[in-house]
Amino acid sequence: MFKNQSISKLILLVLLLVLTFASCDGRHRKYKTNTKNLEQNNPLISFNEHTTFLPKQDLKIVTDTIMNNGFQIKINYNTVGRYNVLKVKNKKLNQAFNVHYKNFEAKLYVLNKGKIINDSIVNKKLFHEFETPKFWNNAIMQHLWVDYQASTEDQLILKTAFNIPNTEIYKDFVLKIDKRGLIKIEQKQLS
Repeated sequence: MFKNQSISKLILLVLLLVLTFASCDGRHRKYKTNTKNLEQNNPLISFNEHTTFLPKQDLKIVTDTIMNNGFQIKINYNTVGRYNVLKVKNKKLNQAFNVHYKNFEAKLYVLNKGKIINDSIVNKKLFHEFETPKFWNNAIMQHLWVDYQASTEDQLILKTAFNIPNTEIYKDFVLKIDKRGLIKIEQKQLS
């Protein structure tokens, strides 16, 4: 009696396996070319995806300037790898070209007559109130430099610019640092 039950369960299991494998025979792809099958499943794009990082390697620029008005400024300008802006360059012929633009920030040390008056980081967060979050998510800091001609005895003038890569959209800013180390930021209007 137990033999008949176990044999019938075994036959039922074999039937279920046969039906399962018979329904997965790929009939829906029978008359399609291999290329069409790959295009529908999109692995072609993953095979033809090219990723580039700009700049390719981490970048660090150190500037140490002593001015005749008593200010001394040290700028450590470097890439920040954890914040990338991704741009898909183009998708033609099922090839994707992804470009990851690395963000930058500058560590700023300002001294006046040998005493540290400002120790701060200049990055996109510092300028958030001047533009929408959409702009800041896509923008890259171009550089931070000292404007020697505009600097006076009472204040140090720094300039920076932000750009959305592969566009003509720029935002320029002026940072004014007084003798106490307070920073005042102004957006420079381009004509």
